[in-house]
Amino acid sequence: MVDKLRVGVIGCGEMTGNHTFGYLTSSRYEVVALADLSEQAMKDFDEHFSKYNDYKPEHFTDAREMLEKSKPDVVSVGVWDKGHAPMTMAAAASGAKAVLCEKPMADTVGAAADMLMVCRRHGVKLAVGHQRRFLPAYTLAKQMIADGEIGDVRLITTFARDGLPNYSSHQTDMFRYLLSDAECTWVMGSVERETDRWARAIPIEDKALAVFGFESGAQAMILSGLTPEHGFGARIYGSDGMIEITVTDLKIMNGKTGGWQRHMPDGDYVKYGEDRFEVVEAGIAQAHEFADWIGGKIQDYRGNGTNGYKALEMVLAVYESARTHTQVQMPLKTMVSPLELMIDSGHLPVRYPGKFDIRNRTLRGENVTADTENV
Repeated sequence: MVDKLRVGVIGCGEMTGNHTFGYLTSSRYEVVALADLSEQAMKDFDEHFSKYNDYKPEHFTDAREMLEKSKPDVVSVGVWDKGHAPMTMAAAASGAKAVLCEKPMADTVGAAADMLMVCRRHGVKLAVGHQRRFLPAYTLAKQMIADGEIGDVRLITTFARDGLPNYSSHQTDMFRYLLSDAECTWVMGSVERETDRWARAIPIEDKALAVFGFESGAQAMILSGLTPEHGFGARIYGSDGMIEITVTDLKIMNGKTGGWQRHMPDGDYVKYGEDRFEVVEAGIAQAHEFADWIGGKIQDYRGNGTNGYKALEMVLAVYESARTHTQVQMPLKTMVSPLELMIDSGHLPVRYPGKFDIRNRTLRGENVTADTENV
């Protein structure tokens, strides 16, 4: 019997809960340690996962102590965004084989580049939690596009909310996945920030319009906060047809279909239409492929750190375009947050003062602002 991969979790929140569900349901991992500043968060994690035989973690309030004492093979990083880089690099230096960091990869492309460098230095496999790459509807749409079912892709549109790094890094990653990881070559964007709005202790915009150009000749567009519509689907317009996808199914129309033709693909682990199909299928599929990558069964992993970096780079390039009033040519050269530069310079004055974080509902006790200490 092949030994199971030992997992340590840093930050016991919703997203590392999804990672952990995938680990335990795949039966290829055992969770041996948790690290969080809140003992209650770890107790809640225990209550949620105690039914699994492979879940018997020690608790730590210091992540570096956890890494030193528990020696996990795999580390899940799910602290807030500014903690992604330091915790990922600490895990890489500790002797772990692999790290799964929640998206967005980091708060800046400079921090994300450091993560890639340190993981390369230590021979550690780095993944970023863009789990929707593992959804069957996404993969079917990707294959249809590659097979020329709608001709050349001209435009992809999607709708967002709640800040580009927080929400739309999933969408920029989706664009690249649908286009077989074509490179983004330019970005143009505009943002509005009339309120002092944050997400996981990172400032975000109220509204944004973003356009992306790809080496394939395709363009993609995100409308964030501009309409009530939002979600992780897309409308894909080609020279010979159209595809509309959601996280569960897709419709295609071309010269052969005689109108819209709907596809409702089952997952590899869950049947289409079952409860929480998107979360369950993506979580288990992500965990299985991650284990295959760590074990050397496959040479590449669809959610690797480089893809996570490029998804982050694209959304931060929207801010850079707004800051410089230019079409930004990729790769992005500004290594800090362009949005923070605009805020600090007075480029984006707040009309309605009063700082608030849209993710403070995840805090505990009397806290309404994040603890600035890294776990």
